[in-house]
Amino acid sequence: MQSRVKLLGSTALAAAALVMGPATASADQALEKRIKALEKASGMYVTKSKKTMKIVVNGHVNRAIVLTDNGTASGFTHVTSNFSRTRVRWIGTGKISDDMSVKTNIELGNQSSIATNQDLGDNGDVNGDALDERHIEFQITSKSLGKIYMGQGISGSESIAESDLSGTGIVSLNGNGELIGGGETFQSAAGAASGHGTVGANFNNFDGLGRRDRIRYDTPKFGGFQVTASHSNQDSRDLALRYGGSMGGTKVKAAVGVFENETNGSGGVAGSISVLMPMGVSFTFGASDSSDDDGGNGDTANWRYAKVGYKFKGMGSGQTRLYAEYNQTEDVNTANSEASYWGVGIVQIMEPLGAELYGSFTTYSAEATGLADPEDITQLVAGARFKF
Repeated sequence: MQSRVKLLGSTALAAAALVMGPATASADQALEKRIKALEKASGMYVTKSKKTMKIVVNGHVNRAIVLTDNGTASGFTHVTSNFSRTRVRWIGTGKISDDMSVKTNIELGNQSSIATNQDLGDNGDVNGDALDERHIEFQITSKSLGKIYMGQGISGSESIAESDLSGTGIVSLNGNGELIGGGETFQSAAGAASGHGTVGANFNNFDGLGRRDRIRYDTPKFGGFQVTASHSNQDSRDLALRYGGSMGGTKVKAAVGVFENETNGSGGVAGSISVLMPMGVSFTFGASDSSDDDGGNGDTANWRYAKVGYKFKGMGSGQTRLYAEYNQTEDVNTANSEASYWGVGIVQIMEPLGAELYGSFTTYSAEATGLADPEDITQLVAGARFKF
């Protein structure tokens, strides 16, 4: 704080404060009024710099227990679910003008016994980083001109394959079944690795460019439509069209986009749509085609997905959400390979605790030309996410 007052006034006020000693509330108010009167009368003034940014700290803890059967062995693992892994955020917000505001976002995630790395042979003890960056960025928003993001964060095409109004994304997110069981290896009937790799190696929904260091721009919304685009290192870029709205009580969420990842020479197109009817029933569909299979042996790969959901108030604590899903990929792991999974599950909202309890059952299958079909992998999951 900077202040400029005349020397005589400063001396008088300091002396008065010393003489008066501890002041009562009424005395403080009287002194403040007297100072303002003196400043007004004599032309003195006080200036100070103010911090206009506010900060909020929030996040959540998400843990699950997984019972896996790979066809030749079974067992439990205790994991951090990668559907929405444990994290902490520091969010700063400030107002530049009536039209413009700024936001800073620092978000770090935890990978303790991360689910995507777990295999029955690892006894659930494979860990990632204790804390790693998810978002480190600032955002400048104009009500009339749109929003600009700079730093590490979601690209303009992130989530184009993941439109979903079922409310079950904590345990089922449009073709991302590997986020809870991705580390498990497909086994042959003899009890050895089958050559089909892990669950995670066989599934990918090609959901744009993900999170990265970039500059991103979002247009304002026009009739529910919005365009998002970003540019990142090595000239990677993307463009997406999004929609969110309601038609006669039926909610619709949709997105479609194209992306070029110059880091590895891949690219593709992806899209999704989800419809939620007034009675709580939802239908979700997604599809993508990629020009590279992210490390496999084929030149192209594709993904198809469908889900039906149902929301209802079955308990006083919050909504109950049910779902059934089917997912299929081609040429993701290797050329002439196919993989699929089906699953069912439940999410129970616990409003008084700011928590979600969830459970799911999923069966994963794979096949490839030149290899004997492996044993199916089944997983039963129970977990909870608590927000703070």
